[in-house]
Amino acid sequence: MAVVQTGIANSIDASSGRARLDAVAKKLIRHKIILAEILKECVEEFRSYDVNYIEKYCFVGDIRMDEVSVDQDVPDAEASVIGSDTEDSSDREGTVRYDLVFDAQVPETGELIRLIINVEIQVDMEPGYPLITRAIYYLGRLISRQKGTVFKKSDYGKIRKVYSIWICPDPKRENMNSIAEYGFVQQKVIGQVNEPVENYDKMKAIIISLNDEGMENRTEIIRLLSTLLSVKQPVDKRKQILEEEFNIPMTREIEEEVSEMCNLGMAVETMGKEEMLLSNIRSLMETLKLTAEQAMDALKIPKVDQEKYQKKL
Repeated sequence: MAVVQTGIANSIDASSGRARLDAVAKKLIRHKIILAEILKECVEEFRSYDVNYIEKYCFVGDIRMDEVSVDQDVPDAEASVIGSDTEDSSDREGTVRYDLVFDAQVPETGELIRLIINVEIQVDMEPGYPLITRAIYYLGRLISRQKGTVFKKSDYGKIRKVYSIWICPDPKRENMNSIAEYGFVQQKVIGQVNEPVENYDKMKAIIISLNDEGMENRTEIIRLLSTLLSVKQPVDKRKQILEEEFNIPMTREIEEEVSEMCNLGMAVETMGKEEMLLSNIRSLMETLKLTAEQAMDALKIPKVDQEKYQKKL
């Protein structure tokens, strides 16, 4: 373990490491057995169905990862059914893609639902805008892109319901262990209104905030996802929980991804600490006019490590 961690830590910086963490997290989430658990716990249309039934019968087509486009400033390369195209290009943000996109079919009605699963692995959970506003934008795009494929001209009654589910492994402390749902509701202001719910219940945003700091006070889905995406729990402990509590088979692929998640997380944490230490060294050098060696001595950095930091400075 130590050898792998050292190798990774030497070959990445914290930002690229977080990008790789994000990629591994999406690979873990994309397995149908995991997505089936999410559907059962978070999507009302599937709550009455068994996880194994959902996994076997409710997925329609492929699970697309980093393929389906968000914006439309640049035409999509291949458009057929909604979301079959895989990238969104924006003049301001460049190309933006949904993390995971797939269709699920409700057994009772045969209704097709489009879902996007977004996995956010980032230290900064305050990107400069409320996360829910981004989820709303994604939902709007999933609705608007249906025109010309799911429905044509003004046949809006054929619009399919869409979900945007955001999984936040490192949320604010006050949001840990929580699931929040946002959607349209009918509110009668004056008089009687009896619009069927299926006519306006067309989009839902769900934000799942995990907790990597202990195992108590969790719903089943939060415990599952927290274990799956943990970068702190030992790999063997995580595998045991996934197998014994959630019947997640430890295939070679899943086992490798769980191990990689742990190794990358430890490496990114190490790189993050090094960045902070370098910042402190520079601060002392600038404010107190110290040499690099004096600043490192003041911070009690061992002599054996000072050459490494000197090179990075």
